[in-house]
Amino acid sequence: MYDYNIFIQGFPGKSSTHGGLGWSTVTLLSRNDQHIIIDVGSFGVRPLLLDKLEARGLSPSDISMVLLTHTHWDHCVNWTMFPNATIVVGQVDMDWAINEPPGGWHVPELYVKELNSSPQIRLVNDSEEIVPGIVAHQTKGHSPGHLAYTVDNGDYDLIFSGDAAKNRAELLSRNVDMTLDLSESQHSIEYLWSLWKKRENSILVPGHDIPLKLVNGEPVYVHEREADLQYWFSDTLEDYTTIELAEESKLAKQSK
Repeated sequence: MYDYNIFIQGFPGKSSTHGGLGWSTVTLLSRNDQHIIIDVGSFGVRPLLLDKLEARGLSPSDISMVLLTHTHWDHCVNWTMFPNATIVVGQVDMDWAINEPPGGWHVPELYVKELNSSPQIRLVNDSEEIVPGIVAHQTKGHSPGHLAYTVDNGDYDLIFSGDAAKNRAELLSRNVDMTLDLSESQHSIEYLWSLWKKRENSILVPGHDIPLKLVNGEPVYVHEREADLQYWFSDTLEDYTTIELAEESKLAKQSK
């Protein structure tokens, strides 16, 4: 079994004045001396990633593998932090990303170009077993070659949906925001549901939300959300306002 730790909680939100927040989920899987990170986030989380690794007695050089769900900036740019890791990315998604014109909003063209020529890269395809027990699943729509990953964790599966299902609302509504192909995204969500229902107590980790499991067929959160914003509209750094963005999870409410 893998020990899984959510290093960075994904957040299901965007701003009408500042665009996508890009607060994506970053997870560490550990088993013996094997340490795998699933998605690596954007620039702003680098200090947090280093702190989380240090708290577990690890450094970036201890990461043996990075699994990327897709090549959007908020999920892939920090691959450069892990010099000894094999960087796994979908063949279809990489073929698409390196041919995107520069200046778009979603693909970090220089980081993708560097990854494509790096000896660290491993290109994979649908249904390919990455290591024993971890399988890639093509779940296109959000991007043309998006991958989800399933992890056989003994009595249950871990399902990393990436942005094929960014949050609980997309899973329940079967509707999505910010996709290249709505029909393909809806098909991918149905596929994710089929994976999720295969084994009791399986946990689904969305690309921009906290982990969920099915309770009487309904997705409920299994972690407490941690999210806030701090801002300065004053004359001193000591005078600031904190806005809490975390809401009480359904699981927590049920347990009271």
